[in-house]
Amino acid sequence: MSDSLDSQFSPTPVPDSLVQNVSWDVLSQFITCTAAVTGRDYYPVLAEQLTSSLDVKYAIIGEICQWEDGHPTRVRSLCFWSGQGVVENFEYDLVCTPCGRLLEQACESSGDLSFCWFPEEVQRQFPEDIDLVKLQAESYLGVALLDPQSGQPVGHICILDDRPLSVEKRHRGEVLLSLFATRTVAELKREQAERREQEKIKELESALAELKYTQSKLVQIEKISSLGQLVAGVAHEINNPLSCITGNLSHTADYTADLLEHLSLYQQQYPDTSPEISEHAEDIDLNYLTEDFPLIVDSMKVSVDRIQEIVSSLRQFSRLDAEETLCDVHDGLESTLVVLRHRLKANPDRPEIQVIKDYGKLPEILARPGQLSQVFMNLLSNAIDAVEERNQGRRYGEIERKPNVIGIRTQHLQDEEGDRIAICITDNGNGIPVEVQPRLFETFFTTKDGERGTGLGLSLSQQIIAENHGGSLSFDSTPGQGTEFIIELPVSPGDKAG
Repeated sequence: MSDSLDSQFSPTPVPDSLVQNVSWDVLSQFITCTAAVTGRDYYPVLAEQLTSSLDVKYAIIGEICQWEDGHPTRVRSLCFWSGQGVVENFEYDLVCTPCGRLLEQACESSGDLSFCWFPEEVQRQFPEDIDLVKLQAESYLGVALLDPQSGQPVGHICILDDRPLSVEKRHRGEVLLSLFATRTVAELKREQAERREQEKIKELESALAELKYTQSKLVQIEKISSLGQLVAGVAHEINNPLSCITGNLSHTADYTADLLEHLSLYQQQYPDTSPEISEHAEDIDLNYLTEDFPLIVDSMKVSVDRIQEIVSSLRQFSRLDAEETLCDVHDGLESTLVVLRHRLKANPDRPEIQVIKDYGKLPEILARPGQLSQVFMNLLSNAIDAVEERNQGRRYGEIERKPNVIGIRTQHLQDEEGDRIAICITDNGNGIPVEVQPRLFETFFTTKDGERGTGLGLSLSQQIIAENHGGSLSFDSTPGQGTEFIIELPVSPGDKAG
């Protein structure tokens, strides 16, 4: 192998005699140009000065970013000067490259200053390095950047040219590279320290955000738990007298029917009554009373049934889910609609909000019904808010012609994605602005004012669906047309995602 193809390696510092080959003007210009810049701005200034002073085409300053078994395997460019300017930073492998040879030799040099040069035909020495072909490189000179504490390489500075490298130019290059290697290591170490500090700051910010989220979640869970216990207690207290009324109403209806029948028999057997009885019958409007009294009892039964439905829904909604259980999703939806009925019914400002149900045949799923009811409550409440917002500025008659509509559709899905059920809740509100859609599930993010929104409803809903039930919560919204939220839940634990 000819001398021109041999890797020339020098572990010793550049002799003082070589420094004399570099003019004071060149050194002065180098020192002046680089002294005023630090950090990322330092690298392109150094690279430009190297290519200009040495009359070469390329200069690369790199940082080792990957090690394997104690050997550097990958480098991240800090600056690649192409002769016409800085090329965007990139990463490159060290295997079968002159930079790889340089850094391998530096690992074995015990902390001594390390140079590696190939005066000519460098492509023949490293035929697998396609970057040398792209750059049409003929010669190479590099110095390893060594950590002053460990003596191990942290990066490199190298120059390449499309012409052979003369001995004189190589000597001048070694002088300049050796003089500025220490400064470059200092800049690199400072940047690495700043990067570590930034990473620590990001970790702390992330930990703080997680702490705030956890705190808010605990507060919300505690509120929900306390509210659930309160509602369950109230429902239980209501249920006791309600059961008494319900049981007695059936007897009252029977007794009323018996008494009215008995009165009718009296009237048939004794059509002629005393003036006092006839007068009292007229005073109380006996005929109307006998017709209306059964209707009153029936109305009371309907009202009691309505109260029982509300109590049952409250108990269903407020249940505390310690464990998963088989549940019917439709029961949870219906219970939530009962709790929200006061918000759906007509008021002086608008007609009733229409709820259109399209329930498919669903299997029971293993889930926490109370948590699912909380999700349904959040999504349906948001849908009501959306149509209420759309009503602003619209007259009652206009809303009647284009009514507020909330749709609930369920279906059983069985495909390559698994056995699952889907619950879709739609509204014909104004839709979600495009610019806020990516942030919709962020904790504390809300488009509502402070009195109406906390920014926790959707983030907690996503957590309940994704983390607690292995499902997914997504949405599709078109501004001006409305929004659809899609919940997908696995039928059994074995179908859960992740």
